[in-house]
Amino acid sequence: MYAVPYIIFLRLHMAAINARRRSHTGRYLAWSVLAGLMAGLMIGFGISALYLFWYVGLWWLAIPLGGFMILPNLGSTLVRHVFAPLGWHRAAYVAGFISRPGDDATAYAMCCAAWAFACKPSGDAEVWIERRRKLRVPLGDGEIVATALIASGRGDVDGARRLLRSVSMIVEDHPAVRELAGEWLAIDACERGAWRELVDDASAARWPATPLTFFLEGVAARRIDAAGAPSRRELLARWLLAPERRASRVLLDPPRREPITDPAPAGDAAPSEPAPTTALVTLEPMPRAVAAHLAFAAHEATQHQLAAAVRAWDDALVDGATQAWLARRAIELDAPLGAVDRALRDVTNAVTDELARTAERAGLAAPAAAGPVGGSLARRLRHGRLDTLEAGFTRWEERRHDGEVHPAIDEWREFVALQAAYTAAVEAGGMELRRLAFPHAFSKGTSMAAWLWNTRNEYAVSHAISKWLLAEALLVGDTEAIELGHRNCALTIPTRLGRIEGAKS
Repeated sequence: MYAVPYIIFLRLHMAAINARRRSHTGRYLAWSVLAGLMAGLMIGFGISALYLFWYVGLWWLAIPLGGFMILPNLGSTLVRHVFAPLGWHRAAYVAGFISRPGDDATAYAMCCAAWAFACKPSGDAEVWIERRRKLRVPLGDGEIVATALIASGRGDVDGARRLLRSVSMIVEDHPAVRELAGEWLAIDACERGAWRELVDDASAARWPATPLTFFLEGVAARRIDAAGAPSRRELLARWLLAPERRASRVLLDPPRREPITDPAPAGDAAPSEPAPTTALVTLEPMPRAVAAHLAFAAHEATQHQLAAAVRAWDDALVDGATQAWLARRAIELDAPLGAVDRALRDVTNAVTDELARTAERAGLAAPAAAGPVGGSLARRLRHGRLDTLEAGFTRWEERRHDGEVHPAIDEWREFVALQAAYTAAVEAGGMELRRLAFPHAFSKGTSMAAWLWNTRNEYAVSHAISKWLLAEALLVGDTEAIELGHRNCALTIPTRLGRIEGAKS
């Protein structure tokens, strides 16, 4: 008698949760309300059943029945509000496991334990989580998210962010796990003020949104005046559904803007100094180049400052007055023949070296310039970045021959770091550098993908590498790589969830 209504409520609750995960629109609110209503009915129904069995003297049946009907609906809430803030990783694991997160409950449970570790790190908790992660083969999104949360607890926020973003490449998909990933990234973007990044994630529906993520997406859309941004009333509704309302209350208010003071009367105004760019224009070519170089080195390097410095040096080194001054100095010092050309080459090399080092640290692209410094800088950056990429991919591919069996998560972290370095380099170096770097990356990456598939049985990791290489092949137009990439990506990928579904059927 009690089973039928409870099963109906359970199925409606899961249907509402699944529908909510597919939506980043106003329908999210309706599905959230329905899911909450069904959860409340299941809890109330479980309490009434527990009381009835206890009342008739079947207390030995009431306790497990109450646990089965009530605790799963409170598992995620207990993790969020009790176990994770207190750092109770074992309790978080159990609560996550019994919260009905899907077919593979262990993946979500492990991520809940890592969430607790991220809140209150401890050596014992880290060892406990990693021991369970190592037992799960092959690697999937749950293991990557757990590793990212551990990295976050250690203070490696950049590494955690990079790992969590890499989850979208993995074919194995645990919705409850990806909700945690999306929420962490949304909070991180909010703390950094990266509103555009958060809106782009929401527009592409990269992650199923938790109520907190959905609220932060609305805040971000309003901050940048994005199309389809929620109204003040809808944002308030999102806030009411989200947890941590006391902490997030401030986000409902528009950002404070500095007051604009009235300008001083014209008669009292002090004479204004010329803008730096105006001052530089009035200088001779060589002093202007030195001033632009010092301005580039003294502040946080930007693409505009690099272009200005390169342009100034190119103008100075080909300027007739500069060359005439050098020629006079060479005669005065009785310098040997060709001293002027050697001096210009030495200055060009020294300037190029310093600009290249700064540009590399800041990840800047070589400006479009054909002068002595501009051309030399473009070649230096292109070849330096190309050599670095080739060395990195070579070291990665050689790991398969070093006689040591590295954990799958280490192989994935190495690939993600290389992918990030490759992307940064080719974005700075342009399509020319991408075409030069791709053949080596494709050769080494394909070799590693085949080894991970055939020897290590890491199918999801291998598929992700092949999929990325195919995307790059399409960008550079390498027909042979495209053909091989399509064949590799067409392989059937055995996943943990696929085995579970097969066992059910």
